[in-house]
Amino acid sequence: MSTSSDIEIDAFVAWFQSCGAYVDTQVMGIADIPDSGRGAIASCDILTGHTLFTLPRTLTLSTRTSPLPALFGLDAWRVHRLHKGWVGLILCLMWEDAWTHELDPEVGEDRTTAKWAPYMRTLPATFDTPMFWSEEELEELKGTAVVDKIGRDDVERAYWESVVPAIKTSSILFPPSHHEKCRILSRSFTVSCWTEDDEGAHEGEAVGHEGADDADEGDNMQRTPHEDAASVSDSDDEDDDHENPSDIGMVPMADLLNARWGSENAKLFYEPLLLRMVTTKEIKQGEQIFNTYGDRPNSDLLRRYGHVDLIQLGSASSNSTGGKDGDVPMSENNVEMETFDVRNMGNPSDVVEIRADLVVEVVRAIRPGSRKNDLDERIEWWLDEDTIPPQLISLTRLLLLPIPDFTNTRSKGKLPKGNLKKGDTRDNKDVLEVLDEVFKRREGMYIGGRVEDDETLLSSPSHTLMKHKRHAIIVRLGEKRILRDVREVVKGMLAEDVRNDKGSGKGGNGKSMGTKRVASGADAGHGSKKARR
Repeated sequence: MSTSSDIEIDAFVAWFQSCGAYVDTQVMGIADIPDSGRGAIASCDILTGHTLFTLPRTLTLSTRTSPLPALFGLDAWRVHRLHKGWVGLILCLMWEDAWTHELDPEVGEDRTTAKWAPYMRTLPATFDTPMFWSEEELEELKGTAVVDKIGRDDVERAYWESVVPAIKTSSILFPPSHHEKCRILSRSFTVSCWTEDDEGAHEGEAVGHEGADDADEGDNMQRTPHEDAASVSDSDDEDDDHENPSDIGMVPMADLLNARWGSENAKLFYEPLLLRMVTTKEIKQGEQIFNTYGDRPNSDLLRRYGHVDLIQLGSASSNSTGGKDGDVPMSENNVEMETFDVRNMGNPSDVVEIRADLVVEVVRAIRPGSRKNDLDERIEWWLDEDTIPPQLISLTRLLLLPIPDFTNTRSKGKLPKGNLKKGDTRDNKDVLEVLDEVFKRREGMYIGGRVEDDETLLSSPSHTLMKHKRHAIIVRLGEKRILRDVREVVKGMLAEDVRNDKGSGKGGNGKSMGTKRVASGADAGHGSKKARR
């Protein structure tokens, strides 16, 4: 007997194929995956390089392909600043969602107002990203970088300042039942960003939620019959380094594939007229098909997509049928979860972000004589350098330099090295003492106590922990472990320097802090340090 979910997916696949797309239903099926929602499963053994599905670019849902901007009026679209950022896409999604739930699927869809209705019905109605957590739940993430990056205030501001006024001025475009229930959707977290590129097929890739390069549509691209929102994007207003909002879009079928650390076995490639999902590894029958958007730390996975990866540390992914919580079952429904040793589980890509101002704070505390203006001047020079030091050691050493040495260093235009100086016991000791205090204070920012306390909580029977709290514990536990381990290394190096200072004459042990997954704000964000000040 078919379930409502089966009927929904069958209708989606039929619609997908009727719109010029192709899916190999002989090798791939869509199924409900425990704790992961829907996902793609191999119906038989699949070889590397096999095309799972293709779809024309016109089937992606964006402000470029949606008829809403033209119906709304391109001048009005600009007045409400819907051509800026992602608010235009959010409004298009709300419009599609409104008409999707207004129309009866058994009667038939109106292709003018509900072209993507069968696809919209496959999207989740609830979300586990922290954007939708309660304040009490968010408190469990205290100390992690997640809370400061959620952006709920920015989204709500854009909603009330752009989306709501736009709907009020064009209410006739929305079904009556939706006027009092305009809800912002977190589906904007599931878009793929495209940038124009003239290269041929398979030169770029669109990896799930990550930005992907787009081939130049030019004369070869099948244009939509209406004028699109791309025509209202102003090159004068837009920074060349930022993506064109009209190139951001939803990709039907592709977003049904799940992601998990170290498990990618398929990628989405672009071609001039279509997108193609291709297997990158052999996949056995019954295994899940993953299109992973990079092996990200749990803090990023939770914030962006609402899930975390919990796998056996020190081993590669081995069972692709598992849920998003890792290679072993770690779900609320698994009463045997407590039999796994959580001390050996985590996400190998976890990082801890260390803000530069914390390093400055510690240096000022350890060296009370340091002048504020002098340290501020050093920070400004460090931020303005083209080459960003990859480790905290460089910044720490810069802040500790005597004024004459700093003046000489800046005149040479060369930042201090980011490694400990072998044989220079005094320099190493100064740097290590600052770093130890930095890591100690960073540890104190987390909620939940010690590593062992969180491990005990995570070892509790699954049904005793709510899903959001369990995810928060997994995120902060991974970061706490990193800080604990790196502090042990620092303390060991300090102890060795003390021994060397007493007679061996060999300061430092040559160990590099770079082997530990500790990131400064700039390293962790892969962006400008200035954004992290």
